Amino acid sequence: MNANHAPTRRALLAATAAWLAVGPARAQTYPSRPVRLIVPAPAGTSPDIVARLWGERFARATGQAVVVDNKPGASTFLAAQAVAAAPADGHTLLYTVNSTFSINPFVFKKLPYKSEDFAPVTRMLSVPYVLLVSAQSRVRTLADLINEAKARPGQLNYSSGGIASGFHVATARLLNEAGVTMTHVPYKDYFMPDLIAQRIDVGFDASTGAIPQIRAGKVRALAVTSARRIEALPDVPAIAETFPGFVADSWHGLFAPRGTPDAVINTLVAQSQRIVDAPDFRAALRDFALTPVGGGAEAFRRFLADDAQTWAQVVRDNQITNE
Repeated sequence: MNANHAPTRRALLAATAAWLAVGPARAQTYPSRPVRLIVPAPAGTSPDIVARLWGERFARATGQAVVVDNKPGASTFLAAQAVAAAPADGHTLLYTVNSTFSINPFVFKKLPYKSEDFAPVTRMLSVPYVLLVSAQSRVRTLADLINEAKARPGQLNYSSGGIASGFHVATARLLNEAGVTMTHVPYKDYFMPDLIAQRIDVGFDASTGAIPQIRAGKVRALAVTSARRIEALPDVPAIAETFPGFVADSWHGLFAPRGTPDAVINTLVAQSQRIVDAPDFRAALRDFALTPVGGGAEAFRRFLADDAQTWAQVVRDNQITNE
């Protein structure tokens, strides 16, 4: 009896061993369900648009849907908190901008999240800012603006998306470099109508918002914050041409909760790099004057450390606080 059933037991043991070997691999397949991509910006803004472009391509490659969840407001706090509290399995991710990690920690004394709560995945792209005046302004160049500010200390005003926003700290840095002062006017809503009407003298806007207004003839571009001129505005100088080394672009990046397995991070990096390298994705970014970056998690971590150090210095030098 035992002899007759021995081959059967051996077969069962072999089958069980095979299942145990394959089972964990199947369980660890990522993604195994839809991915929730949280974005701290309203629908239709550049972070939302690019997050959806990424999500569509990631879903096609993996067979799992990507659900974009917009959580704007509160200086990106709401989105960051939601991801920091999520399970560290890669199925809830944060697609955010520079202020979350490079500005907020130095501006707010109490943050509802810490940078250490997240695992950097990849820097998707950089976002040049464009320095703008009304098309009706007598200021035609960056040199004109600086001369005007020197002649009228503190009398010119500049707009931003709020205290300690990217536009605010970028302008503060430029004014430091130029050795001039202006009056800051923070906005809760979009400041472009006031800039066009010359109720505001000057302001930075992201390339995505600035370029349509430039092409419509409503505003004039004085300079861009990238290290060199951008393809979409080849006649507009970089600020670095006047102040060498000046770079104040924003960026978009992908993050997972701290403790997310390396295998999941590696999958996210690999898929994201394929997306960044794809000609159709790069063409879509060009339409928005955005610069694709990509790269691995370690390179992104090093970049974040350098970027945070740069903006922490600007915040300290200008005593910027949002308490």
